[in-house]
Amino acid sequence: MTWHELLPYVIFAVTFVASILSGMAGGGGGFIITPFYIAVGLTPQQSIATGKLGALGLDAGAIAAFRGKIKAHKRFTAYLMLVAAAVGLASSYFIRNIGNQNLQLVMGVMNLVMIPFLFVRHHKLKSRRGHYVLRALSVLAIVAVLLLQGVFSSGIGSLVNVFLILFFGFSALESSLIKRQTSIALDVVVLAGLLGAGLINYRYGLIGMAGGLSGGFIGSKFALREGEKFARYALVAFMLISGIWLVSTAR
Repeated sequence: MTWHELLPYVIFAVTFVASILSGMAGGGGGFIITPFYIAVGLTPQQSIATGKLGALGLDAGAIAAFRGKIKAHKRFTAYLMLVAAAVGLASSYFIRNIGNQNLQLVMGVMNLVMIPFLFVRHHKLKSRRGHYVLRALSVLAIVAVLLLQGVFSSGIGSLVNVFLILFFGFSALESSLIKRQTSIALDVVVLAGLLGAGLINYRYGLIGMAGGLSGGFIGSKFALREGEKFARYALVAFMLISGIWLVSTAR
């Protein structure tokens, strides 16, 4: 069997494993999938655009695993999905101009800096969560992260979980569900904006979607079984690894 014949199976295996890890940690699969697509011959723009199909599968699988198991904050989620859809319009434009390594460095530093805040107990932030100004600023930060997630597809979306935990008091599992639903809205709009641009490899993307769907479901089921403490520490581990990777590979 030639490499060309073997490649579809490799794509499925890589996206499957990356999606399991992402499902367990609440995000970060893009740190594996995007570089992998580049390694097999896609351009950075093609890798990001094609990875959006896999991300849709991952998010759908995770949401299916969470269904009926985690409290759904429908009104808040609907608001963030509308914000994400608007951000997706801008993201599809900026994807055509990828390459700012300074932003990659900022993303990595943000991941590392935010890790200690995940260990702050919620009751110590109760007064902060009631502060509308702080919440408004955190929403702006989420918008910025969603833009980076939409443009770079790099796992930076994990920071959305951090802001939801810190400033809105959601659990790690609740924040993961909200982030997944928000990401679907973001990626659908980005994909729609990239139609006809020649950046989406549909063959690779649909294989990745199948791997993402199954892997995201399994990883999220595992996170549910292990509970809130595991989900929080898995998120910390993924942010640490991805933050170091981003900083060390920035040029």
